[in-house]
Amino acid sequence: MIASAKRTPFPRSPYERLGNFVHLPRLIDKARLHQKGLLNGYNYKTVGFDKHLLAFLKIDPEAFEKAANELEDDAAVLDWIRQGGAAHTPEEIEEWNLAMISRHPDTAVKQARFVHFLKEAGGEGRKDIGTYFDLIEFDEGRLA
Repeated sequence: MIASAKRTPFPRSPYERLGNFVHLPRLIDKARLHQKGLLNGYNYKTVGFDKHLLAFLKIDPEAFEKAANELEDDAAVLDWIRQGGAAHTPEEIEEWNLAMISRHPDTAVKQARFVHFLKEAGGEGRKDIGTYFDLIEFDEGRLA
């Protein structure tokens, strides 16, 4: 998860939305960076938020990567998802968004790992960073 503030370019914030889906612009960026060999060790497609979003959309990870790299822009990728992915109501999307935004370590093992990553990112002792989205934001320099 921790990308190290020295590495660039970073994918967009997980909070950024496209078609009202949090994390979707970030996933598009990760697909494009992966193809260029610039993903720099980020988890991608089969783990974490990428995996959760692709499952929610019912989109094959390889097909998504191909579309993200072949289609002209974010709007075209969103259209592709709407044509081939699962249809969700605005309420279902918002419920999913809130579940992802609020994800936090919920076991002792996950908490220890979270604290380790926060320390690696330079945030040892920070009590204001409690969700995975905020940890990503801090690690990538978007959260002071």
